[in-house]
Amino acid sequence: MSIPRPCRGPATDSPVSGTLPVLLEVGMTFVPVMWIVWSFLVAIMAALYIYRSSLTRDEEGQIFLDDSFEHEKMAQAAIVAKVTKVEPAIRVSQWLVIAMTVFVLVYYVRDILIHLDILHS
Repeated sequence: MSIPRPCRGPATDSPVSGTLPVLLEVGMTFVPVMWIVWSFLVAIMAALYIYRSSLTRDEEGQIFLDDSFEHEKMAQAAIVAKVTKVEPAIRVSQWLVIAMTVFVLVYYVRDILIHLDILHS
């Protein structure tokens, strides 16, 4: 982490008192970090979807009525068990992506309102 440095200039000069307020400048700004977190969460969700689709690729949608197909029943049960284990992780990743997307949207709506001078920071 970089050490914050004071940022001074004409935009930060106080016209009344003559003092210079100190603003902290950090190495990486908030917006790139926000987008990196969002894209990381989307990548995790996509990887989970790809993994689940690779599991369900071999799943058969048929009913085995005869006992001679016991090995097929066991193979299908194993696939269903693996898919069942992945489902909670997929749901969590979906909710995290939704929450982060809402956060990004709120950030930009707030930024627009501040720039239009509707909302005062």
